[in-house]
Amino acid sequence: MQDSYTLLRQRQKLDNSQTSTELESTPLLKRLHYYHELDEWQQDNHFIKSGYVKQTNSYKECFKSLTYLHNESVNIYSHLLPLSISFWVILYYINYILPKYNNYLGVWEKLNFLQFGLACTFCMFMSSTFHCIKAHSHPVSKFGNQLDYFGIVILITCSLISIILFAYYDYPWYRNIFVGLSLFFGTVCTVLTLDRKFSTNEYRPFRSFMFILFGLSGALPIVNSMYMFGFEITRQKAGVEWLILEGVFYIGGAVLYAARVPERFTHVEDDEHTLLNNPLSGTFDIFGHSHQIFHVMVVIAAFCHWKGLVQSYHYLHLQTLPNL
Repeated sequence: MQDSYTLLRQRQKLDNSQTSTELESTPLLKRLHYYHELDEWQQDNHFIKSGYVKQTNSYKECFKSLTYLHNESVNIYSHLLPLSISFWVILYYINYILPKYNNYLGVWEKLNFLQFGLACTFCMFMSSTFHCIKAHSHPVSKFGNQLDYFGIVILITCSLISIILFAYYDYPWYRNIFVGLSLFFGTVCTVLTLDRKFSTNEYRPFRSFMFILFGLSGALPIVNSMYMFGFEITRQKAGVEWLILEGVFYIGGAVLYAARVPERFTHVEDDEHTLLNNPLSGTFDIFGHSHQIFHVMVVIAAFCHWKGLVQSYHYLHLQTLPNL
Protein backbone atom coordinates (compact mmCIF):
# COMPACT_ATOMS: atom_id res chain seq x y z
CA MET A 1 0.00 0.00 0.00
CA GLN A 2 2.89 2.33 0.74
CA ASP A 3 4.13 1.92 -2.87
CA SER A 4 0.69 2.97 -4.12
CA TYR A 5 0.84 6.08 -1.94
CA THR A 6 4.28 6.92 -3.38
CA LEU A 7 3.03 6.61 -6.98
CA LEU A 8 -0.02 8.70 -6.21
CA ARG A 9 2.11 11.40 -4.62
CA GLN A 10 4.27 11.56 -7.74
CA ARG A 11 1.21 11.94 -9.97
CA GLN A 12 -0.23 14.70 -7.83
CA LYS A 13 2.91 16.75 -7.17
CA LEU A 14 2.07 19.35 -9.77
CA ASP A 15 -1.48 19.72 -8.49
CA ASN A 16 -0.39 20.06 -4.87
CA SER A 17 2.68 22.31 -5.26
CA GLN A 18 1.09 25.47 -3.87
CA THR A 19 3.16 28.26 -2.41
CA SER A 20 2.13 30.01 0.79
CA THR A 21 0.96 32.95 -1.33
CA GLU A 22 -1.38 30.68 -3.31
CA LEU A 23 -2.67 29.21 -0.05
CA GLU A 24 -3.90 32.67 0.92
CA SER A 25 -6.62 32.44 -1.76
CA THR A 26 -7.29 28.71 -1.42
CA PRO A 27 -10.84 27.87 -0.31
CA LEU A 28 -11.00 26.42 3.21
CA LEU A 29 -11.93 22.87 2.28
CA LYS A 30 -9.15 22.64 -0.31
CA ARG A 31 -6.51 23.35 2.32
CA LEU A 32 -7.07 19.86 3.72
CA HIS A 33 -5.56 16.79 2.14
CA TYR A 34 -5.75 13.02 2.20
CA TYR A 35 -3.05 10.76 3.58
CA HIS A 36 -1.96 9.60 0.12
CA GLU A 37 -1.41 13.23 -0.97
CA LEU A 38 1.17 13.93 1.75
CA ASP A 39 4.92 13.87 1.41
CA GLU A 40 6.45 10.82 3.01
CA TRP A 41 7.77 12.69 6.07
CA GLN A 42 4.21 13.70 7.01
CA GLN A 43 2.82 10.18 6.73
CA ASP A 44 2.61 8.73 10.21
CA ASN A 45 -0.76 7.06 10.81
CA HIS A 46 -2.38 5.66 7.68
CA PHE A 47 -5.54 4.83 9.66
CA ILE A 48 -6.26 8.59 9.63
CA LYS A 49 -7.13 9.12 5.99
CA SER A 50 -8.14 12.77 5.66
CA GLY A 51 -8.13 16.23 7.22
CA TYR A 52 -4.40 16.90 6.83
CA VAL A 53 -2.72 20.29 6.49
CA LYS A 54 -0.04 19.73 3.85
CA GLN A 55 3.45 21.20 4.19
CA THR A 56 3.09 24.99 4.30
CA ASN A 57 6.68 26.31 4.63
CA SER A 58 5.00 29.19 6.44
CA TYR A 59 4.52 29.82 10.17
CA LYS A 60 1.74 32.23 9.25
CA GLU A 61 -0.19 29.46 7.49
CA CYS A 62 0.45 27.10 10.39
CA PHE A 63 -1.06 29.56 12.87
CA LYS A 64 -3.94 30.22 10.47
CA SER A 65 -4.82 26.56 10.85
CA LEU A 66 -6.01 27.45 14.36
CA THR A 67 -9.01 29.07 12.72
CA TYR A 68 -10.37 26.05 10.85
CA LEU A 69 -11.05 22.40 11.61
CA HIS A 70 -8.54 19.69 10.65
CA ASN A 71 -7.26 16.44 12.11
CA GLU A 72 -4.81 18.21 14.46
CA SER A 73 -7.34 20.72 15.82
CA VAL A 74 -8.37 18.61 18.82
CA ASN A 75 -4.72 17.78 19.52
CA ILE A 76 -3.97 21.50 19.64
CA TYR A 77 -6.95 22.73 21.63
CA SER A 78 -7.12 19.78 24.06
CA HIS A 79 -3.89 21.18 25.53
CA LEU A 80 -4.10 24.85 24.48
CA LEU A 81 -7.32 25.46 26.42
CA PRO A 82 -6.21 23.77 29.69
CA LEU A 83 -2.81 25.50 29.62
CA SER A 84 -4.48 28.89 29.29
CA ILE A 85 -6.17 28.48 32.68
CA SER A 86 -4.30 25.79 34.65
CA PHE A 87 -1.55 27.95 36.15
CA TRP A 88 -3.96 30.73 37.12
CA VAL A 89 -6.41 28.28 38.68
CA ILE A 90 -3.57 26.77 40.74
CA LEU A 91 -2.35 30.22 41.74
CA TYR A 92 -5.84 31.17 42.92
CA TYR A 93 -6.34 27.84 44.70
CA ILE A 94 -3.15 27.93 46.79
CA ASN A 95 -3.75 31.55 47.82
CA TYR A 96 -7.49 31.57 48.51
CA ILE A 97 -8.78 28.01 48.90
CA LEU A 98 -5.95 25.80 50.22
CA PRO A 99 -5.93 26.06 54.05
CA LYS A 100 -2.82 27.58 55.61
CA TYR A 101 -2.01 25.60 58.75
CA ASN A 102 -0.45 26.96 61.93
CA ASN A 103 2.60 24.79 61.27
CA TYR A 104 3.08 26.37 57.84
CA LEU A 105 6.65 25.76 56.69
CA GLY A 106 7.14 28.77 54.47
CA VAL A 107 6.75 29.91 50.89
CA TRP A 108 8.41 26.75 49.50
CA GLU A 109 5.12 24.92 50.04
CA LYS A 110 3.33 27.21 47.60
CA LEU A 111 6.29 27.11 45.25
CA ASN A 112 6.05 23.32 45.21
CA PHE A 113 2.48 23.57 43.94
CA LEU A 114 3.50 26.27 41.47
CA GLN A 115 6.41 24.29 40.00
CA PHE A 116 3.99 21.47 39.22
CA GLY A 117 1.54 23.96 37.70
CA LEU A 118 4.28 25.54 35.58
CA ALA A 119 5.43 22.10 34.43
CA CYS A 120 1.89 21.22 33.32
CA THR A 121 1.57 24.55 31.53
CA PHE A 122 4.95 24.17 29.82
CA CYS A 123 4.26 20.59 28.74
CA MET A 124 0.88 21.46 27.23
CA PHE A 125 2.32 24.56 25.56
CA MET A 126 5.08 22.51 23.90
CA SER A 127 2.51 19.93 22.82
CA SER A 128 0.00 22.37 21.33
CA THR A 129 2.78 24.36 19.63
CA PHE A 130 4.21 21.22 18.03
CA HIS A 131 0.84 20.11 16.68
CA CYS A 132 0.24 23.60 15.31
CA ILE A 133 3.58 24.02 13.48
CA LYS A 134 4.28 20.40 12.49
CA ALA A 135 2.94 21.04 8.98
CA HIS A 136 5.55 23.76 8.36
CA SER A 137 8.35 21.52 7.10
CA HIS A 138 10.23 18.37 8.00
CA PRO A 139 13.04 20.12 9.98
CA VAL A 140 10.54 22.25 11.93
CA SER A 141 8.38 19.21 12.62
CA LYS A 142 11.37 17.25 13.94
CA PHE A 143 12.44 20.11 16.21
CA GLY A 144 8.87 20.62 17.40
CA ASN A 145 8.67 16.94 18.23
CA GLN A 146 11.85 17.25 20.30
CA LEU A 147 10.32 20.15 22.24
CA ASP A 148 7.15 18.11 22.74
CA TYR A 149 9.18 15.31 24.35
CA PHE A 150 11.14 17.87 26.38
CA GLY A 151 7.86 19.14 27.81
CA ILE A 152 6.95 15.58 28.80
CA VAL A 153 10.33 15.15 30.55
CA ILE A 154 9.79 18.39 32.48
CA LEU A 155 6.29 17.32 33.55
CA ILE A 156 7.45 13.88 34.74
CA THR A 157 10.40 15.35 36.65
CA CYS A 158 8.39 18.06 38.41
CA SER A 159 5.51 15.69 39.16
CA LEU A 160 7.82 13.23 40.91
CA ILE A 161 9.63 15.93 42.87
CA SER A 162 6.43 17.64 44.02
CA ILE A 163 5.11 14.53 45.80
CA ILE A 164 8.52 13.56 47.20
CA LEU A 165 9.03 16.97 48.85
CA PHE A 166 5.82 16.61 50.87
CA ALA A 167 5.75 12.86 51.48
CA TYR A 168 9.39 12.58 52.58
CA TYR A 169 9.68 15.88 54.43
CA ASP A 170 10.45 14.04 57.71
CA TYR A 171 13.06 11.83 56.04
CA PRO A 172 15.47 14.30 54.38
CA TRP A 173 18.02 11.63 53.39
CA TYR A 174 15.44 9.65 51.40
CA ARG A 175 13.92 12.88 50.11
CA ASN A 176 17.24 14.11 48.73
CA ILE A 177 18.07 10.72 47.18
CA PHE A 178 14.75 10.47 45.34
CA VAL A 179 14.80 14.13 44.22
CA GLY A 180 18.37 13.65 42.97
CA LEU A 181 17.35 10.49 41.11
CA SER A 182 14.48 12.32 39.41
CA LEU A 183 16.75 15.20 38.41
CA PHE A 184 19.38 12.77 37.10
CA PHE A 185 16.97 10.85 34.87
CA GLY A 186 15.26 14.09 33.81
CA THR A 187 18.61 15.56 32.76
CA VAL A 188 19.68 12.42 30.89
CA CYS A 189 16.36 12.17 29.05
CA THR A 190 16.52 15.88 28.18
CA VAL A 191 19.95 15.39 26.57
CA LEU A 192 18.70 12.31 24.73
CA THR A 193 15.71 14.31 23.50
CA LEU A 194 17.41 17.53 22.38
CA ASP A 195 20.86 16.38 21.22
CA ARG A 196 20.67 15.39 17.53
CA LYS A 197 23.44 12.86 18.06
CA PHE A 198 21.07 10.68 20.07
CA SER A 199 18.18 10.96 17.59
CA THR A 200 19.74 8.39 15.26
CA ASN A 201 18.61 4.76 15.08
CA GLU A 202 21.93 3.70 16.61
CA TYR A 203 20.88 5.20 19.95
CA ARG A 204 17.22 4.18 19.79
CA PRO A 205 17.60 1.20 22.18
CA PHE A 206 19.52 3.36 24.67
CA ARG A 207 16.93 6.15 24.47
CA SER A 208 14.09 3.71 25.04
CA PHE A 209 15.95 2.07 27.94
CA MET A 210 16.56 5.40 29.70
CA PHE A 211 12.96 6.56 29.30
CA ILE A 212 11.73 3.23 30.69
CA LEU A 213 14.09 3.59 33.67
CA PHE A 214 12.85 7.16 34.16
CA GLY A 215 9.25 5.97 34.29
CA LEU A 216 10.06 3.08 36.62
CA SER A 217 12.03 5.37 38.95
CA GLY A 218 8.76 7.08 39.82
CA ALA A 219 7.60 3.90 41.56
CA LEU A 220 10.64 3.73 43.85
CA PRO A 221 9.49 6.37 46.40
CA ILE A 222 6.09 4.66 46.66
CA VAL A 223 7.53 1.15 47.00
CA ASN A 224 10.06 2.38 49.57
CA SER A 225 7.32 4.12 51.55
CA MET A 226 5.20 0.97 51.58
CA TYR A 227 8.21 -0.95 52.89
CA MET A 228 8.87 1.62 55.62
CA PHE A 229 5.32 2.54 56.68
CA GLY A 230 2.92 0.02 55.14
CA PHE A 231 0.25 0.55 52.50
CA GLU A 232 -2.32 2.49 54.54
CA ILE A 233 0.07 5.20 55.75
CA THR A 234 1.60 5.45 52.29
CA ARG A 235 -1.88 5.77 50.80
CA GLN A 236 -2.59 8.74 53.05
CA LYS A 237 0.90 10.20 52.93
CA ALA A 238 1.20 10.32 49.13
CA GLY A 239 -2.37 10.01 47.84
CA VAL A 240 -1.52 6.64 46.32
CA GLU A 241 -4.98 5.99 44.91
CA TRP A 242 -4.68 9.20 42.89
CA LEU A 243 -1.18 8.29 41.75
CA ILE A 244 -2.41 4.88 40.62
CA LEU A 245 -5.19 6.56 38.64
CA GLU A 246 -2.61 8.94 37.19
CA GLY A 247 -0.55 5.96 35.99
CA VAL A 248 -3.63 4.26 34.55
CA PHE A 249 -4.50 7.32 32.46
CA TYR A 250 -0.91 7.95 31.32
CA ILE A 251 -0.21 4.32 30.43
CA GLY A 252 -3.71 3.70 29.04
CA GLY A 253 -3.46 6.74 26.79
CA ALA A 254 0.00 5.74 25.60
CA VAL A 255 -1.16 2.19 24.82
CA LEU A 256 -4.15 3.44 22.81
CA TYR A 257 -1.87 5.84 20.95
CA ALA A 258 0.72 3.15 20.18
CA ALA A 259 -1.99 0.69 19.07
CA ARG A 260 -3.81 3.32 16.94
CA VAL A 261 -7.10 2.56 18.67
CA PRO A 262 -9.92 3.18 17.80
CA GLU A 263 -9.17 4.32 14.22
CA ARG A 264 -7.63 0.99 13.19
CA PHE A 265 -10.94 -0.81 13.84
CA THR A 266 -12.90 1.29 11.33
CA HIS A 267 -10.18 1.52 8.69
CA VAL A 268 -10.98 0.35 5.16
CA GLU A 269 -8.20 0.09 2.58
CA ASP A 270 -8.91 1.92 -0.69
CA ASP A 271 -7.73 0.69 -4.07
CA GLU A 272 -5.79 3.03 -6.36
CA HIS A 273 -8.84 3.93 -8.43
CA THR A 274 -10.79 4.99 -5.32
CA LEU A 275 -7.85 7.01 -3.99
CA LEU A 276 -7.55 8.91 -7.27
CA ASN A 277 -11.22 9.53 -7.97
CA ASN A 278 -13.21 9.39 -4.74
CA PRO A 279 -11.00 8.99 -1.65
CA LEU A 280 -12.91 8.19 1.52
CA SER A 281 -12.49 9.71 4.95
CA GLY A 282 -12.01 7.67 8.11
CA THR A 283 -14.55 7.58 10.95
CA PHE A 284 -12.16 9.13 13.47
CA ASP A 285 -10.14 11.42 11.20
CA ILE A 286 -11.29 14.67 12.80
CA PHE A 287 -12.71 13.62 16.16
CA GLY A 288 -11.89 10.71 18.44
CA HIS A 289 -8.65 9.21 17.14
CA SER A 290 -6.00 7.76 19.44
CA HIS A 291 -3.72 10.78 19.70
CA GLN A 292 -6.61 12.99 20.74
CA ILE A 293 -7.70 10.47 23.37
CA PHE A 294 -4.11 10.37 24.64
CA HIS A 295 -4.08 14.16 24.99
CA VAL A 296 -7.30 14.18 27.01
CA MET A 297 -6.02 11.36 29.22
CA VAL A 298 -2.80 13.29 29.89
CA VAL A 299 -4.87 16.22 31.18
CA ILE A 300 -6.91 13.88 33.40
CA ALA A 301 -3.71 12.22 34.66
CA ALA A 302 -2.26 15.62 35.58
CA PHE A 303 -5.44 16.41 37.53
CA CYS A 304 -5.10 13.07 39.38
CA HIS A 305 -1.55 14.01 40.33
CA TRP A 306 -2.80 17.37 41.60
CA LYS A 307 -5.33 15.61 43.84
CA GLY A 308 -2.59 13.36 45.23
CA LEU A 309 -0.34 16.37 45.81
CA VAL A 310 -3.05 18.22 47.75
CA GLN A 311 -3.70 15.11 49.87
CA SER A 312 0.03 14.82 50.58
CA TYR A 313 0.07 18.48 51.69
CA HIS A 314 -2.77 17.90 54.16
CA TYR A 315 -1.14 14.77 55.58
CA LEU A 316 2.14 16.65 56.07
CA HIS A 317 0.44 19.26 58.25
CA LEU A 318 -2.13 17.11 60.02
CA GLN A 319 -0.05 13.99 60.73
CA THR A 320 3.67 14.32 59.93
CA LEU A 321 4.54 17.69 61.49
CA PRO A 322 2.50 17.28 64.73
CA ASN A 323 4.34 14.00 65.41
CA LEU A 324 7.89 15.29 64.82
